[in-house]
Amino acid sequence: MERKNNNTIYALLLVIVALIGAVAYLYITKNKTEMMLVSMQDEKVSMEKELSQLESELSESTNSVNKLTDDLKAKDVELKAKIEGLKAALKRGDLSLAKLQQARDEIDQLRYYIKKYQDEIVVLKKENELLVTENTGLKVTVDEERTKSNDLTNQNVRLSNKVAIAAMLKAVAVDVQPVRYKSNGEEIDANRAKNTEKVRVSFKIADNNIADQGDKVIYLRVINPTGGQEIVTDENESKFRADGQDLQYTSKTTINFANSKEQVYNVYWTKGSVYEKGIYKVMLYADGASMGSINFELR
Repeated sequence: MERKNNNTIYALLLVIVALIGAVAYLYITKNKTEMMLVSMQDEKVSMEKELSQLESELSESTNSVNKLTDDLKAKDVELKAKIEGLKAALKRGDLSLAKLQQARDEIDQLRYYIKKYQDEIVVLKKENELLVTENTGLKVTVDEERTKSNDLTNQNVRLSNKVAIAAMLKAVAVDVQPVRYKSNGEEIDANRAKNTEKVRVSFKIADNNIADQGDKVIYLRVINPTGGQEIVTDENESKFRADGQDLQYTSKTTINFANSKEQVYNVYWTKGSVYEKGIYKVMLYADGASMGSINFELR
């Protein structure tokens, strides 16, 4: 009888341990899911603000001249449609994390096109001002020359846009790994935020025969996990310019780009204080444009 009672108690203990394990797993999974949802929501809010700013800049540029060329009118319609399409996708709220990243890349390209569009507007304004002051007797000749010049300028701008976009470096196989160091200086992986001494961001660069080879400054931006979209940095003056705006970087490094698909590059982030737990976002930049981004979690 005593042996039977012991077996019953042992079985009950096993059931209790299993229940505790299941509850703990559900709790951890729920917290992680909530953190991912917060990260996605913050990203959507940030992207919506950027689209509103781009829309405002586009309207301001268009309103700054009395009459647009047919080419600029078509470009204006195309850019506005692109903005509306991205805003609608964000408003529907049916974007996965991967689709949000794709939308982010499209916004980066859109910002580049709007900058080129604004440059063309500036050229058009100057030409319009010049036409007003030109002598009436020379106006017919000037108009003919301006038309030829405009056609050539538009062709050059379109070609320049294609070349510039093609020359943008794109990071692939991006990986983030927290690391710590043994007493002999050997670098090993860290599995907890409290053990992390540095964060290593590794990546390759997609094949690009157009981009200039040689030294490239790679900028790393890290967004903290608190949902405030603040850039984590220990340097208040860490400024650089990319995508047509002044940004703050977390760290930077210089690589030698030789267009090798197999070359792995590393950029490290060393924090002056303890690393906080949570989901971070890291973004890479080079030559004034975004290279790519990835999220990672410190536990």
